[in-house]
Amino acid sequence: MTGDPRKICYLAANVRELDRLAIEEFGIPGYTLIQRAGSAAFNALMDRWPETRSVLCCCGSGNNGGDGYVIAALARRKNLRATVIAVGNPVNLGGDARRAYEMAMVENVQIIPFATVAGNFSDLLAADTVIVDALLGTGLTGDVRGDYATAITLINTSNTPVLAVDIPSGLCSDTGRILGTAVHADLTVTFIGRKLGQVSGKGPSTCGTLVFDDLGVPDGVYASLVRAGT
Repeated sequence: MTGDPRKICYLAANVRELDRLAIEEFGIPGYTLIQRAGSAAFNALMDRWPETRSVLCCCGSGNNGGDGYVIAALARRKNLRATVIAVGNPVNLGGDARRAYEMAMVENVQIIPFATVAGNFSDLLAADTVIVDALLGTGLTGDVRGDYATAITLINTSNTPVLAVDIPSGLCSDTGRILGTAVHADLTVTFIGRKLGQVSGKGPSTCGTLVFDDLGVPDGVYASLVRAGT
């Protein structure tokens, strides 16, 4: 592996290892990384769409969803309207994602179960709204199904700007293949390591504009990955 490690495109397993190294070997708490990711995505959203007054975060049940909860909380702190559509019961969230959900609760973010809005999704979309796709992350391998597939369809047919957190839901992080269905984002903010699937296959057309943020991970994390030959 040669070149600037922040410009290299990685497989999902490599990015997970970078994340592990940052947390376990370099002492950066996982929740700190989620907060940084949420902040980077929110700032990118406001840079791209400065007239935004409403943020609708579609959140799944993993760390990608945790990033979405942080974005919603930050939006409330800036006096924007912030709503989370929870696909999957947030009560089942664990670890750092659970803490992100609790952060959103403290900020009085409105959290609505997906099942209650699937039929009237468009009613939640004012003209000054941006949708945040925080449904599924880089760990996805099989085709998107159930409520997640339905939510992606609603996002894609909403005629509303979309920011994807880390990777558009449904896009294979390694190959750029669409796994059944995928969010078509206008802007994707990706973290720690760029993903190979973002620049191959359907990646470029699905990601839209791609923004990278290393979340303040030190050079040593990348050097450790190179030394391990991962």
